[in-house]
Amino acid sequence: MPENEIDWPGYLREFHSAAPGSTEALLSRAVAGDHTPYRWLVRAVSGEARRVLDLACGNGPVARELYGRCVVGVDNNAAQLAGAPGPKVQADALHLPFANEAFDVVTCSLGLAVLQPLPDILAEAARVLRRGGVLAATVPAVRPLRRGDIRTLTSLTTRLRSTPQFPAGGEIKDLKVQLRAAGFHVMESQRERYAYSVRSIEDARRLVGALYLPGTSDTRREAAAAWLAERAEARDGLDVAIPIRRITAMRTKVALA
Repeated sequence: MPENEIDWPGYLREFHSAAPGSTEALLSRAVAGDHTPYRWLVRAVSGEARRVLDLACGNGPVARELYGRCVVGVDNNAAQLAGAPGPKVQADALHLPFANEAFDVVTCSLGLAVLQPLPDILAEAARVLRRGGVLAATVPAVRPLRRGDIRTLTSLTTRLRSTPQFPAGGEIKDLKVQLRAAGFHVMESQRERYAYSVRSIEDARRLVGALYLPGTSDTRREAAAAWLAERAEARDGLDVAIPIRRITAMRTKVALA
């Protein structure tokens, strides 16, 4: 389905209401060395940060990684938010119910690829951050990948007859530009390759079920999952690559009233 024909708010609402926590279930099992994407994200949070806002928090994996810290989760989906720990608020990321400069850090796991329009989302994140506060976010990426990863991912998308899609498109190539326009100084941009291990049909379904695939039938998803499981059995396990980019930026402009 062409991206300009997708009702993204409706699709995302239905997707996450039907399968709350599906993204977190996948990414919490994806590893690079000794860490998951969530642990990598929170490594950008200073130990001195006292108040953290987790934007598009889902069921709260970031808050769990920051256990013992003051983390407020925000999500617009009640089903997702129901599983989140600690303080949490159902709210629109475009209209956060917090005062100017209320937080030391804003975290966002993959949400910048989903929340729209991105310039307004970044401006609102800047508003609730104190001057000198930090935005730490992860976003989908197209690299790094190994040669074998490309073969596996190409075969998978061929069976799905689609690639995973996001409201922001693929990789957000002008993210640094948009951050600067919103009053941020970009401090870091790094990439990591995570591997999700498929060893059973349940593993395969977890992967395929977490993908945004507007217009793809459940039958096609199941066929793709079956192919993954068969290939994993033949090879005594199959790693599927999930490339992710982490970007850290400091708010430098004074928040507007």
